[in-house]
Amino acid sequence: MEYAQLDSKEWSHIVARLGGEDALASSAREHRAFIRARGVKSAVDVLRLALLYGPGGHSLRSVAAMAAAAGLADVSDVAVLDRLKCAADWVESLCKERLARIAGEIGVKPTERSIRIVDGSRLEGPGDRVWRLHLCYDAGLARIVDAVITTTKDGERLDRLTVTPGEIRLGDRGLPQPDGIRNTLAAGADVVVRLTWNSLQMTTGGKPIDWLKLFKMASEQGSLDMPVRVHKAHSRFEPIDMRLVIIKKPPGAVTRARAKARRMSRKNQRRTDPRTLAGADYIILLTSLEREEFPIELIGALYRLRWQIELAIKRLKSILHIDRLPAKHPDLVRTWLHAHLLLALLLDDITAKLDAISPSATEFATNLALAQDRPPRGRRACRHLAAA
Repeated sequence: MEYAQLDSKEWSHIVARLGGEDALASSAREHRAFIRARGVKSAVDVLRLALLYGPGGHSLRSVAAMAAAAGLADVSDVAVLDRLKCAADWVESLCKERLARIAGEIGVKPTERSIRIVDGSRLEGPGDRVWRLHLCYDAGLARIVDAVITTTKDGERLDRLTVTPGEIRLGDRGLPQPDGIRNTLAAGADVVVRLTWNSLQMTTGGKPIDWLKLFKMASEQGSLDMPVRVHKAHSRFEPIDMRLVIIKKPPGAVTRARAKARRMSRKNQRRTDPRTLAGADYIILLTSLEREEFPIELIGALYRLRWQIELAIKRLKSILHIDRLPAKHPDLVRTWLHAHLLLALLLDDITAKLDAISPSATEFATNLALAQDRPPRGRRACRHLAAA
């Protein structure tokens, strides 16, 4: 999308969604992104340059040329570089303001539990610096509700992004850490996270888990649902009472998982652990949800909603190209990344208002998905699962 070609009406809509010219000018001064008009006339024009350079996909030289041709600014590519480096804190603050506004609009609904999925993705650019995008995606609202961009020094955690009381937080295999689980539960949420057999230290009946025995039981019964206690190795840590859910994968997924396990063993030049090979047949989930309210079939259906955040990350990468970093300077990278995130949040504002699926059709899709072991689709389907 070429922002220099946006007409004044289109651009005014974007500015209005961000609070208007006066609000943007005030926040730009606060973060020292725009102090005085020299070459670039206003804070709004600085933002436009950031969007041209970030999701617009143009080089600094192209941005300078396009800005001059459109009468936006008469500056060199070096001047654009300096302006955008100074705008890093400001564009990041605009993203935080959007997310805060989303949180305020959504609020906490006591009669409806939100289903929120967290995940992270690496963003690699030139040089040796790698960044990480952390996202929280609300499955019912079909939109990003929290996000942060860090370096890889800050790893993925279940509680890295804001936890809302009453939510059900879903996470993949990289997220089950004892402290993160405890902090999420302490904030008033429930969790459903995927495991491998060696992700966490757990006991049942006061004894360490015998995974081969559990996998054999799951094979005989088709699935397994049992209480466990989560511990933290080499640390004083009050154990957490949870549920361990083991669900058999479809035959095709079993074949692929076993092949991947063997391939990784050959790559690492070591023998495949029997527990790894046996565990490849199953989806292993850990949850704090009560069995009476959320039986094993519903836990599986909840976890299968995780594909939604994978699609959100794919859209950021394949459509907005957030992973194609052209810059090395940390501040320029931050401006570039947060310009992409800001655009994604603005797009979510528009698409979140489109909810054309009728309740009856969505409930039918949900029930059919549960019966056929397929992920339910649609926002109300997610709400139906959360309220079940």
